[in-house]
Amino acid sequence: MTTDGKYARVFDEVQIGKGIRPVAQHGYVTVEDGVLNLLGSDRHLIASAPVSNVKAGKARFSGGMTVTMRVDGSRYNVSPGYGDRAGKLVRPGRPELVEHAAEELLDLIEAGGGRVAD
Repeated sequence: MTTDGKYARVFDEVQIGKGIRPVAQHGYVTVEDGVLNLLGSDRHLIASAPVSNVKAGKARFSGGMTVTMRVDGSRYNVSPGYGDRAGKLVRPGRPELVEHAAEELLDLIEAGGGRVAD
């Protein structure tokens, strides 16, 4: 919770892509004070929009691990928790945890007034 009582959530180790082009392997998604932010691996801002303006849904054929979303007019593919690190190795995150994080992200978008497709 933030100081004003609103919910804040940070998803880390997020794989973010724009179409088939990767944007961040170890990025971040934050949802705070009604704003969704996509941040790169070095925490630079990729895109930001009020949650109520975000359109999102589960990506087809991803096993529930990838969320497609339209943020600030651009389409992104987001897999929270997918870019797991083990020392210097990079490996996919545990599928059940990635799927749970994707569901939680969709729930936050819907709760914030964003449009979520089934």
